[in-house]
Amino acid sequence: MKYLPMMIAVLLLLAAAPWRSYATGETTSVTSPEAARQKEQYEKSMEERFKKLGRELDELNAKAATMTEQMKKDINRDIAEARTKQKAASAKLEEMRKKSVKKWKKFVSETDAAMDEFEKAYERAKAHYKE
Repeated sequence: MKYLPMMIAVLLLLAAAPWRSYATGETTSVTSPEAARQKEQYEKSMEERFKKLGRELDELNAKAATMTEQMKKDINRDIAEARTKQKAASAKLEEMRKKSVKKWKKFVSETDAAMDEFEKAYERAKAHYKE
């Protein structure tokens, strides 16, 4: 009888353990259809953003040909930087794609950061065209 309250407390702690891990965002399932869908949607949105920026950068590069030599020199330097950032973003996106549904979220922040850097580099190059 004197062990009954202790056993009840232990059972309550064990019963609450799954809820505690769920509340902190940890999941015990290996993969779920929802996680696979989220990964697929993220990949699609990043791919669309990447392609859009790439097209805009190509257009900007074509417009640079009509500029004066000094402006061309400046914009070409920024376009080259944007191309470098584009390659880095592409590599991060590809790396994230290869990860399993279980591990892909660890790469989201790195992929987002690489894509943001690409976008910033494009915007710097684009600023020359507006001048």
